[in-house]
Amino acid sequence: MMKKYPLFTLLLIASFNLFAYDWPQENVEQTSIKSYFGQKRGEAISTSLVFSDPEPIKCIEDGKILIIMSDESDDSVFFPSTYGTSVILSHDDSLLSVYGNLDKEEVAKSIGEKSELSTGDIIGEPGNSGWQSGTSSLELQIIDTKKATAINPKILITRTNTELPLKLEGIVLESKSGTKVNLAYQRTIKSGLYKIYQKRNPVACPYKSTVAINGVVVDQISYDTINHENNRLYVSGKKKYTSSDIYPDGELQLLGETMFTAGKSTLGLTLNDFLGKGVQQNYIITVY
Repeated sequence: MMKKYPLFTLLLIASFNLFAYDWPQENVEQTSIKSYFGQKRGEAISTSLVFSDPEPIKCIEDGKILIIMSDESDDSVFFPSTYGTSVILSHDDSLLSVYGNLDKEEVAKSIGEKSELSTGDIIGEPGNSGWQSGTSSLELQIIDTKKATAINPKILITRTNTELPLKLEGIVLESKSGTKVNLAYQRTIKSGLYKIYQKRNPVACPYKSTVAINGVVVDQISYDTINHENNRLYVSGKKKYTSSDIYPDGELQLLGETMFTAGKSTLGLTLNDFLGKGVQQNYIITVY
């Protein structure tokens, strides 16, 4: 049976010449991912996939070794020093793959004097050189240098048949004045512009969140890419949402914004994963 994926996902994959990068480690189960692209990372939004298994790290696609960074050698919005010892490879179509939080000695043993790597070549072992000090977890990042954009690696690496389940829970509306309404207890609100949040999943991040009013989509935030502008990272919805917009605190994640006008409105919320599967909830809201 043919798998069904969201149309935008198919178009995005096509735009990268139908790449199918290998997984960087042997374990390809979704449980091997400790933190998704788009997740909260300190005060920022993560541009990486973080893996949980301390397995040897493999090259995901043929590429040239651009640089091997130490934890002191660079610090920028896409390559922060918190990545620790990292290997950066350049690929076709101006793409870079970044393997962070590596063991420095193992990288030296595996790569030696090589200038190029082939798919499946061992790069090294996870280390404790980055922000994850005390743990051994690979941090994988893919950058489009032409567009100054981080690409969600899950778009390009080989797909699996399952995704971590998404949940819509702890839905909160926040007005422009900062007043919060928990929809578990209250469904009557004043008219105006509201941000809509859910309780954040600490590992999984949806591919897309959609907000609809009376069946009409009014906002949709996609985590296919994270863009860089004026030294700030943002994801795209009906406007550019920065890290602090998406994650105002450690508990909530933004689903989108909408204007509520007087009367009764049906608020529809949907989360989609990369396999096109979605969870949806509707709320009848009385607006005065």
